[in-house]
Amino acid sequence: MSEAARKSDELENRFVTLENLGLEERALRYNRAADTVTVVGDAQASKNFYARAFDEWAGGNIVGTAREIFDRVTAIIESK
Repeated sequence: MSEAARKSDELENRFVTLENLGLEERALRYNRAADTVTVVGDAQASKNFYARAFDEWAGGNIVGTAREIFDRVTAIIESK
C-alpha cells in the first residue's frame, strides 16, 4: 500500500471513529430511512463529544494530534 493510500485510510478510519463517538454522545443523530447523520444541536452533547474524542485520543484509541482531533470534531459538527 502506498503512503498516500495508507494516509487516506487512516483519515477515513479516524472520521468514522469520531462520527461514531458523536452518535454515542448524542451530539449526532442517524436517520436510517435517509441513511444520513445530522447534528442534534445540543450544546452539552457537543461538549461531551469533544471531551470523549479527546479522552479516546489520550488513551491511544485515536491516532493523530490534538489539533487534528479538534479540527475533525469541529468539521463533523459544522458539516452536518
